[in-house]
Amino acid sequence: MEINPCYYFSFLSKPCRTYPMHWTVVDLFSGCGGMSHGFYSHKDHFKIIGAVDLQKGKPGKGKSPGSSTQCNPTYARNIGIEPKNADLSILSPSAYRQELNLRRGELNVLISCAPCTGFSQKNSKNHVEDDPRNQLVVRTGDFVEEFLPEFLVMENVKEILQGKQKHHFNVLLNRLENELGYKVWYEVHDLAELGLPQRRIRFLLIAWRDGTVKPLPKGKLPPVTVRETIAHLPHLLAGEQDPFDPMHIAPGNTSKVLDRIRATPKNGGSWSDIMNDPKLTAEDKEYLLIPAMFRARPGSFPDVYGRLWWDRPAITITRECGHTGNGRYLHPEQDRLLSVREMSLLQGFPENYVFEGKLSAKYNQIGDSVPPLISKQIAAHIISMKLESLSKDKTEEDLSAYA
Repeated sequence: MEINPCYYFSFLSKPCRTYPMHWTVVDLFSGCGGMSHGFYSHKDHFKIIGAVDLQKGKPGKGKSPGSSTQCNPTYARNIGIEPKNADLSILSPSAYRQELNLRRGELNVLISCAPCTGFSQKNSKNHVEDDPRNQLVVRTGDFVEEFLPEFLVMENVKEILQGKQKHHFNVLLNRLENELGYKVWYEVHDLAELGLPQRRIRFLLIAWRDGTVKPLPKGKLPPVTVRETIAHLPHLLAGEQDPFDPMHIAPGNTSKVLDRIRATPKNGGSWSDIMNDPKLTAEDKEYLLIPAMFRARPGSFPDVYGRLWWDRPAITITRECGHTGNGRYLHPEQDRLLSVREMSLLQGFPENYVFEGKLSAKYNQIGDSVPPLISKQIAAHIISMKLESLSKDKTEEDLSAYA
């Protein structure tokens, strides 16, 4: 079945008052609130009552504790509750359920978007090593068994199904279906087809304890472009911050990096265009390009130091999006990295979302997040299924009264 996702929002504009509307939500691995915000935006139906995140960024080396994502203050600022700063690999599911004052089976929605780093094909180590964080997918089953939520919602990279470490998901799936009795739907989607202004291939899962999950409708929306999403924002220089929007801020660059950006053709250019520019001398190219670019095979790493195209969706935004050399994250025509606001809009956040922490952490939070534009559709889909189920139960109850 293929339905425009906007159908759900028109359907929900007049919420039914016959049934209780505030279904409870707990978000594990809550990050900066991307998945939660989709449910939070349906305030007539959902109430976020708990969230957990360890705020762990890159692991440290030696005695270094590693970096922090600083995501919990962002979550609290936008969702309105303070996440529990805890390691979900050791947090007791029973203790946390009791902390939230929930009975088993009382929770309506459990969100569990475990870290994707250990599954992603972008990390070459994942082809030969099993990242310890991958166990957090299996760990999700412990929380499901303890909370017995009505729904479980997950998002991850597609390699969780197809990659070298897919056995973690298979263990969880077996437990959900065969031990806990859930009906499970999962699929890989290009989120651009659901209206996200970005090419983003992701695994989505909805499990339902009390019913059969209808597939999330596959959208047939025309692609939303970079131009449609960010062209209205004020002009900005590298290192500047918009006086009226603190999130419209871009990092500064060294003079050499700035020269490299200026030499990159507008609207989709990249370092390879500099390499192949006949107007530039060998000396110019040696100055503008880094040594690895001269060693690269033709066609390798085409997105490094690249500009986005105005009239296409953005490429996939990752947690490393805060550096010009990590992908095609340059503004289509202005000589700078995309601002925090631009990056967040392309990731499907509303224009009033506020990110806390240092500048690099803001970019990390955006790249790590589930796009709220997508989670809002997932929440709407659950509402639709839930209301249909409640309506069916009410009809059967009425009929039995006359039997």
